[in-house]
Amino acid sequence: MSIQLEFVGHACFRLWQDGRPFVVTDPYTHEELGIVDDGSRLESETVIVSSLTDSAHDNVSFVAGNPRVINALDAARGESQVMFADEPLITLETAEAPHHPRGPNDNAMYAFKVGDLWFLHMGDLGYGLAAEDLSPFANRCDVLLALTGEDLTPSHDELDTMIEFLEPSWIVPMHYNLPPVSFEMSPLQKFLDHRDRDPVILVRRHTVTFPLPVSEHGRPTIVVLEPSGYTPT
Repeated sequence: MSIQLEFVGHACFRLWQDGRPFVVTDPYTHEELGIVDDGSRLESETVIVSSLTDSAHDNVSFVAGNPRVINALDAARGESQVMFADEPLITLETAEAPHHPRGPNDNAMYAFKVGDLWFLHMGDLGYGLAAEDLSPFANRCDVLLALTGEDLTPSHDELDTMIEFLEPSWIVPMHYNLPPVSFEMSPLQKFLDHRDRDPVILVRRHTVTFPLPVSEHGRPTIVVLEPSGYTPT
């Protein structure tokens, strides 16, 4: 089974399984990010969102047709029992940063299994979490889709603590300063400098096939993708 991960942009990814678009995560609203909407839409069977209250993460209309929509926050609150690809969706209720200018809306982190790999999406988490908070994801994080832009999300030091517990084999950065999407987020290079002991794969395109080689030194490999949803400026 081949699994391709496509970085659409910001916190939005699309996974392809055996050549078909399988799931889209946290689709953004173009206007919210300052991106021109050219009218194109993503194809996918399923959309998972960390909440339905944040236009930078919940634009289900970015996906064409009538996909299955999973609100991870509902699952985290016990309001729905969710199975995805014959495995339970693993969720944790979280929130945005307490000092968020629009108020700290609730959202969820979520992990799902595709083939033999667990993908963990950090949603729009606004602070660092301790090991006991992350216990639902123990042994369920092969690929960490990591918030690396710091502003209104965990600092790089806080992220270090989370990575140490989760032990991902691969880290795919998201939610960072990459104009035209910038806000007050830090650029990716700051995260790479901070994690300078980790091996890095610069894919130089928007899609990569998993699994990738695993580091021989026991450290996660950072996989850098370019967005497919817009052209960086």
